[in-house]
Amino acid sequence: MLNQRKKSYTKPLAKIKNQQKRMTREEHLAYCKICLNRKMDMEKGLICNLTSEVADFEETCENFKEDPIKKKELDSIPSIEVLENSAKLHNGSQWFLWIFGLSVINTLILFFGGNVSFIFGLGITQFFEGVYIGLFDELNLIGVIISIAISGIFLVIWHFSRNLSKPAFIIGMIIYTIDALILLVFQDWWSFGVHIYALFMIFKGLQSIDELKKEQTITHNE
Repeated sequence: MLNQRKKSYTKPLAKIKNQQKRMTREEHLAYCKICLNRKMDMEKGLICNLTSEVADFEETCENFKEDPIKKKELDSIPSIEVLENSAKLHNGSQWFLWIFGLSVINTLILFFGGNVSFIFGLGITQFFEGVYIGLFDELNLIGVIISIAISGIFLVIWHFSRNLSKPAFIIGMIIYTIDALILLVFQDWWSFGVHIYALFMIFKGLQSIDELKKEQTITHNE
């Protein structure tokens, strides 16, 4: 019966490397935090309700009774690594949304006669709009729709990238790298520099996917 209880509670001890002969306080607490016999003492901290003392067992506790509700509650709390990787994923994928949004704004500014643009926008759409104006003397509604459709590729990429899609990240980075090279050809140094920074942040988001998927697999198996 005791072995079954021990087997049912493996996650809190999975990250603890017990290389000492005596168990540490942290290792004891891995059991105590989800034991029905736990009790909080203002001076000693978490103690055993049966002995009124801090845990001093080795390997297993004969009085351990798992609290399934508390265990589920603790298991649902994400680790610091998961929170950090989730933030990287969010920040990386969010760049695709910014690229789409600012590119659309640049197109609309040009359509309404403005002469300013955001450096985070796409050089591909600006190149297209320049060619379009050269052919038709103005950027009309059809040109705007085509330009927004080109930018819309990044909206689709954003949708899939935030759902842990590595291909979406890779495709987005390839397109944005080509876009950066177009800006380099036209010697738009500021926009080129911003593109490089954005690519670096997107790459960090790509790196987080494997760790997040690994954590999801572990959680699912448990």
